[in-house]
Amino acid sequence: MGTLLLDIALFVSAALLIPPAFIVASKGPIDGIRELVGEDSITAYDEESYVLKHIVFIDCAKNWFLAALYLAAITMEAAAKEKVAILAILLMLLIGAVQVIAPAKESIAPYPSLEGITGNPVFLPICGTQIVLLTLGVLFASPATKKKKPAATRATRASTRAKRS
Repeated sequence: MGTLLLDIALFVSAALLIPPAFIVASKGPIDGIRELVGEDSITAYDEESYVLKHIVFIDCAKNWFLAALYLAAITMEAAAKEKVAILAILLMLLIGAVQVIAPAKESIAPYPSLEGITGNPVFLPICGTQIVLLTLGVLFASPATKKKKPAATRATRASTRAKRS
């Protein structure tokens, strides 16, 4: 099976990032947030915020970049695939921490409440799915992808043991 599960996880992770990035790119940052997170996530003040629009477009570009990186990782060697997957898992966990500390909606209680994880309608389907799939892909990657000592080293040790006997 090798890294097939990891390849599938990377592909699905890329596919999960493209729709929200497309929505923001096609509808604009404010209408994109409304569609993705909900009408109540945008206030009148937010509609005029240049910083918010800027940040949302940066997030959109990040999603396009990550989707491309995940698709490119499918063609990489197993060790590189695993590193990309581990970094992606860490990024999604960091996003989860942000969801708890600074939730996307005013109606969601911040830390110590964990409502930020379930209160944002896009977090669990997109980030949660990536965490689960990529973790499984890394854990169940073929043992052949794990580091092995070079054959010359193994042969040298075997001949040393034979001489001692």
